[in-house]
Amino acid sequence: MRKSAKLSLLTVLAVLLLSTALWAQKSNWDVRPGEGVGPFHIGMTISECEKYLQRDPQADQVFVRGNMPFWIYYLNGIQINYDSQGCAYQFYIDKPGIVTSRNVQVGDPQEKFLSAYGSNYIVHNLPTGSKQPKQNLYVYKSIGIAFQTEGNRIKFIAVIPRHG
Repeated sequence: MRKSAKLSLLTVLAVLLLSTALWAQKSNWDVRPGEGVGPFHIGMTISECEKYLQRDPQADQVFVRGNMPFWIYYLNGIQINYDSQGCAYQFYIDKPGIVTSRNVQVGDPQEKFLSAYGSNYIVHNLPTGSKQPKQNLYVYKSIGIAFQTEGNRIKFIAVIPRHG
């Protein structure tokens, strides 16, 4: 009896985790440059964000000064960088299915965001190992969006505050 109860509980937890992970794709979240992702926006507190998000238990979450969140990985296809007050400062989209208004998503070729957003970006060559694919970060400061590429594909989309 105890084994079946534990198995049932584990099954329910697994279903909840899977449904939470798929929620981003089913809820038609969008990327809003300079503002946020889906129901989340820059400036939201960690407790407001985590009403709808579930932390990835396999990820190495980053905290500073004990329990102050700095970088949290979620199962919903996003990562959030929090400021020193525990408010969302940047969103990183790390899975396909969360699309910008210009129809760009993780996994697309680099040419897609370049043609959609133009050439008014700053590019940073990111350090990688000699046997790893080249990675670059293209930052559109005035729009509030960035694209990290690996090889010729979008690896992450970042929503950042707009800067003049």
